[in-house]
Amino acid sequence: MTKLPLISSPISEAWPSWLMLGLLLCMVMAEVLQPETIRTSFRTTFSRMQRMFGDSAVNFWGAVALTVFRVCVIALTLYLACYEEGAFSILTFGWIILIVIAFVAIKSVSAWIVSYTFDLKRDTALYMPQYSNLWTALCIVLYPILLVTINIGHNGVIRWIILGIAALFCIDVIVKLIQHFYNGLQSIGYIALYTLTLEIIPAAAMFIGVQQIV
Repeated sequence: MTKLPLISSPISEAWPSWLMLGLLLCMVMAEVLQPETIRTSFRTTFSRMQRMFGDSAVNFWGAVALTVFRVCVIALTLYLACYEEGAFSILTFGWIILIVIAFVAIKSVSAWIVSYTFDLKRDTALYMPQYSNLWTALCIVLYPILLVTINIGHNGVIRWIILGIAALFCIDVIVKLIQHFYNGLQSIGYIALYTLTLEIIPAAAMFIGVQQIV
């Protein structure tokens, strides 16, 4: 009896499971080399702190492991959010990683331009480590959702959960922006510009880019 070939999907492909294992090891490595990475990330999410993890000495390999974890989690989340049917390819995932890296580069350049344009270098220096921690917390929350998705199934419920988490993340980012940069009505303009150039435009471009290749 001839066996029918498995249809390519997040469940049938082996590489997503190996990827998740590798990402778990990256997170463990980051926590070991930079103690309290996880704790500090979630403290940032729920409070305003002037000194963050980013202010202390950073272990190079711990920072690399944490960066790999975040980039790959965001890339896989975007892939699963946009995926409908067809081959669930590691090559496509690689292209999405490049899009995420471009997203990070655009945000970094935009942050530098806005901070120098409005003379916000000090406030930006305080804000960026906290912003980085918010991304770490987001990726830690997304990790178990991705793990369930690639082992149980991909459906609309997962997309709504991801969308809800992303919405809460955006609200928290806006709150942090206001906490750091609000200094009277005159600051509303650059807060709006900061949100547009650092959040909305890069995120929209990243999502559209992923949709084009999935």
